Amino acid sequence: MAKERKACPPLCRIDGPGLRSKREWRNDAREGDPYPLIRDPRTEALLRDLEHAYLGAVDLGFLGPHEGERLRERHVEDALGLAALRTPAVDERWVDMGSGAGLPGLPLAAVFGETSFTLVDAHRRRLDWVASTAARLGIGNVRVVHARLEEYGRGAGREQFDVAMARALGALPIVAELGAPLLKVGGLLMVPKGQPSDDELRRLASAGEMLGLEILDVVHNPSSPIDPVGCVVIMAKIAATSPRFPRRSGVPARSPLGDQRSAGT
Repeated sequence: MAKERKACPPLCRIDGPGLRSKREWRNDAREGDPYPLIRDPRTEALLRDLEHAYLGAVDLGFLGPHEGERLRERHVEDALGLAALRTPAVDERWVDMGSGAGLPGLPLAAVFGETSFTLVDAHRRRLDWVASTAARLGIGNVRVVHARLEEYGRGAGREQFDVAMARALGALPIVAELGAPLLKVGGLLMVPKGQPSDDELRRLASAGEMLGLEILDVVHNPSSPIDPVGCVVIMAKIAATSPRFPRRSGVPARSPLGDQRSAGT
């Protein structure tokens, strides 16, 4: 029997200035349709090929040993759920932070060929696999970058992207500090995050004030069929990020913004 799906925490339970819940960020995505624009047979065939390629990623240890049985649901469709919330547009630049084996960026790139996807990770071996898989499947709108996000956000990646996303990268304030510098003003940060607690969202709101980010919404990932709760936290970049951020490598994780101990780090 399917588990009862719990609700994502509403923003009305967060204290702080400027918080709002609105749907302007949704672009032309259709709420409730987890598979926008992938109805054609060619795209479906490409996704099947990608699913098969991910079996190799399991063998290489890039995904857990039991993930082969649920690759489509837990990884491919979970990634495409982000597009059901905010459709990648022509000529937009999206960045997948801490991409690992290319999730969620590679499935999105397979479907949205007119959007540019940059996949950033500190592990060369995984990125080499992503690059070779994309080349073999003819997914030409993918670029891989071998870098720590702290360094990339201070250098070539700063303010280059329309949308940033991260899956399993860390606590929300950490993701916010690493993602905000990469976004253009007006850009969007999308973070799949299980069921974030009220405390984590409050710390995120505090971090956002320092980074030029504003929480817009916390919504269900429409294609999270396995986990009973699958939320996506949506933030907008409303002001330029101070050159103080991101802090030097390792500091965001050791001393997350929004915590008392991070003050003055």
